[in-house]
Amino acid sequence: MNSDIHEFDNGVKVYDRHLMPGQRARYRKTNVHEADEEGIFTALIESLPANGRFVSIGSAIGYYPILAKRLSPDLVIHAVEPLPVHRTYFLENIELNCLQPDDFVVHPNAISSSEGSQTFVEARYGSRIVNQRRALTLLTMWVKRLIKRPKAGNGGGKWPIASEIRTVTLDYLIRDVGGYADLLQMDVQGLEADILAGGVDALRSGSVATFLIGTHGARIHRRCVGFLREQDYLIEVSRKRAVDQPDGIIVASKGVKRLGG
Repeated sequence: MNSDIHEFDNGVKVYDRHLMPGQRARYRKTNVHEADEEGIFTALIESLPANGRFVSIGSAIGYYPILAKRLSPDLVIHAVEPLPVHRTYFLENIELNCLQPDDFVVHPNAISSSEGSQTFVEARYGSRIVNQRRALTLLTMWVKRLIKRPKAGNGGGKWPIASEIRTVTLDYLIRDVGGYADLLQMDVQGLEADILAGGVDALRSGSVATFLIGTHGARIHRRCVGFLREQDYLIEVSRKRAVDQPDGIIVASKGVKRLGG
């Protein structure tokens, strides 16, 4: 295998330069992106109808959308990724995996609790929507890190950038993808509860049949579980902490049970 390319045990390939040092270290232990979530994700994708609709919020360089397409080639896949460099890497990885750009619908908007514009701090995998005060705090923290460890940087070879970005709600997104999602996955760096709050109509109507959510912290995890239960979702998996990955895991379904047991 070309050393410039990292191939996961499931066959998904990405360019090694897209990865962070911490990710490479994790993959040396278990060669999939998130060891605790991999089996759950695979089981969920395999439970969907052949031409079902999968929505990935925070798709980054495309690992999960590409894996979903490999597992179920007829899936309709919508990938939401506001960071331009990650959308570029995603396109490169689509070609690397012998897929076509038309196999995916890529949405450049950020998803939040409201529509409009918000401050977006670009820092590769740590990119997130924040208020202006939090943006200044994060930028100061990252600048100090870069001064202390200039070679480590943020993995992208440039300083963090704060800019204004268009935001839409989960309700808007579900309408935009056709009014329904069989599976919606999100990895959004702590904004999980805010995104759910902007999807009350979709949750109430069951327009998202199943959620797979990577949670960031016990408090956010509890908020998400509580909100989903209020909307009559069955919590199929709830792990505040995972053993071999940085995120917690929630699987919640409405009108269908995706996982056995």
